[in-house]
Amino acid sequence: MLRRSLLVAVCAAAISLAGCPNPAAPTGDYGSVAGVVSASTGPLAGVKVCVAVVDCTVSAADGTFKISTVPADPTGVNETVTATATGYQDFSGQVHITAGQQTPFNITMVHV
Repeated sequence: MLRRSLLVAVCAAAISLAGCPNPAAPTGDYGSVAGVVSASTGPLAGVKVCVAVVDCTVSAADGTFKISTVPADPTGVNETVTATATGYQDFSGQVHITAGQQTPFNITMVHV
């Protein structure tokens, strides 16, 4: 009986998702922001980069980062990008995201 109930539940879920290419993907207009985190000494790895209320990532060994699925706003509203790393001043800046496009945004950290 339990096996039959599980089978029915799986079939119902499959039917409800039929025709939906990615049910986890958000709806709406989105873009991305990507760039390089560096300091006077060169690229910085391990820097936590965040787009406010959207997502965070950590810069790679070459300082690069990318945050996808950032809501776009055609009215000109900017998103706040922050970066934090031990031994460096916290960074905060503004970026405008355009739907369907990757916006370049490089970050320069200042050693404390």
